[in-house]
Amino acid sequence: MMDLKARWIATALFAALLAVPAVAQAGGTAYYRFSWDQGGESSGSAVVKNGTTYISASVMESAGMSITWDKAHQRAEMIGYGKKAAVRIGSKTGVIDGRLVDVGAAPYENKNELFVPARFIVQTLEGNSLTWDAEHQLISAAGLHTYPGASQTYAGMTYSVVKNTGELFVTDKNGIQTKIANLGSELYDGVTFDFRKTPGGLLFLTIGDNYGEPHINNHLFYLILKDGSVIRQSDVKYWQRYEQNVTQFGNELLLTDGKTLRFIEDGTGVVKSTLDLVKFGGEDDNYFIEGGDDDFLLIRANGSGLLKLVERSSQQTVILYDKLLGAADIQYAESNDAPYRGDYLKYAKREENILYFRNNSPIAKDTNLYSYTLHIKVEEKGPDLSPSGN
Repeated sequence: MMDLKARWIATALFAALLAVPAVAQAGGTAYYRFSWDQGGESSGSAVVKNGTTYISASVMESAGMSITWDKAHQRAEMIGYGKKAAVRIGSKTGVIDGRLVDVGAAPYENKNELFVPARFIVQTLEGNSLTWDAEHQLISAAGLHTYPGASQTYAGMTYSVVKNTGELFVTDKNGIQTKIANLGSELYDGVTFDFRKTPGGLLFLTIGDNYGEPHINNHLFYLILKDGSVIRQSDVKYWQRYEQNVTQFGNELLLTDGKTLRFIEDGTGVVKSTLDLVKFGGEDDNYFIEGGDDDFLLIRANGSGLLKLVERSSQQTVILYDKLLGAADIQYAESNDAPYRGDYLKYAKREENILYFRNNSPIAKDTNLYSYTLHIKVEEKGPDLSPSGN
């Protein structure tokens, strides 16, 4: 069953074809001009042959798609992030996203260059119009999509994200591509992937987008997968300051959107509890998760940059810098704003009720360990959640 969008595109293309025969009557060389949905244009020469206007398939590369050529089978495959098409020289049947389509006329090769009907290119790139200007011998299309992205292979599976849509795809060893999630936001620049297999057999995937000038924006997307399917996801934005979030301790995975923190059972993906970070942190901001255990949590507001300890049983919050540091570092934490506000305390380890921190002060080299005693009874607890143990 053709969906409404596909039916509309097909109708528009059919109507446009009524104008194309005028090109054929003229014969010879024509021109094309395509405008992209993200802005900008591509233009160049077109070829009129046997009643069909052809364009070099290389225009697909302007849409962020790569072209691979199977010479033995005279077949070209065009692959972008979330988009896949194929044609065969001499065949009027092509493939778009796994569907057989009418190309309109057979593609051909000339001087090692593949030429494809303009109709097929516009249909593949989801353009919304196709018009012919007889006076200027110009065929035009608007609203063509682009498919730039980033990908990384893990355990034989290739994970690809489409930057301008946030769609996440996975391609298996047989080349079969499946959409598994929508990140819910456009991605811009330095996209990274981090894969971690949990003890319970889940896959914790972190996708990062570092963008802007001078790359001070960080958008993190967290996804938990079970048997290849996404069962939990969240995302959080940070500005200027960046700290690595802890994502697991004991049998619990940690999933944050900056304002809340979900504790998720490893192996099942069941949400065991949720913590209101704004309530405990006291600031309406996005928070980093820098350490923790069954009885405490270390959080830092992005803006103020002050490390705070949350005692989970008593639900009390303690600001640490003025309890641990000397006068010079206290003044620096309270007044400095470059490169960012706040202190430079880093969780190091735990021994019984005592938490140890290092001070990565920019004022002077500091090799001391600073200690803070928890005012709670030590019971059986999970593994230490210092960043080095992540």
